[in-house]
Amino acid sequence: MNVMARQNAALYDAVEALLHVQDREIILDMGCGNGIMMERLASACDCHLIGTDISEDALSMAKRRLTRVNAELICCPVEEMPFETASIDKVLTVNTMYFWDDLSAGFAEIARVLKPGGAFISAHYTKRSLEAFSHARSVYRKHAEADVISAARTAGFDVEMMPIMGDRAYCLACRMCKRDVPNCT
Repeated sequence: MNVMARQNAALYDAVEALLHVQDREIILDMGCGNGIMMERLASACDCHLIGTDISEDALSMAKRRLTRVNAELICCPVEEMPFETASIDKVLTVNTMYFWDDLSAGFAEIARVLKPGGAFISAHYTKRSLEAFSHARSVYRKHAEADVISAARTAGFDVEMMPIMGDRAYCLACRMCKRDVPNCT
């Protein structure tokens, strides 16, 4: 297991626990990187997996990792996903919001592709943690947690934020709700 996978293990665990994957669901790992979460999900259920990333190199690594997994891999940014409206059951992402060009556009696009009642689960380091990471000083967008929550709510999500890793990171559980969907608030 590489250094990044060990460093992010608690983030992966939190996302997987909140995702509650079920057989036959369509699961999108947005910003799938090397495919580690897709590999984990494939071993947990018989779901249709789709991975997107803006890096062809990352998708090549994912393809090598996922040789025994039935998964689609697509190169695209979060703001321009090539999926039908209301076609995805659940979306997940780990450590990608730092690279989104526009938080509001990203959340709006995720809301567009999710089915009514669908869930978006994400995990990221806090702004304070990112400011302490030397590798995150130049290219990472360090969004305040309140701005992330606001963008998610503006896109129509019910949002719950849970601190993890001793408040160094957080997990967002976002759900698309409509009044006619049972158990939505």
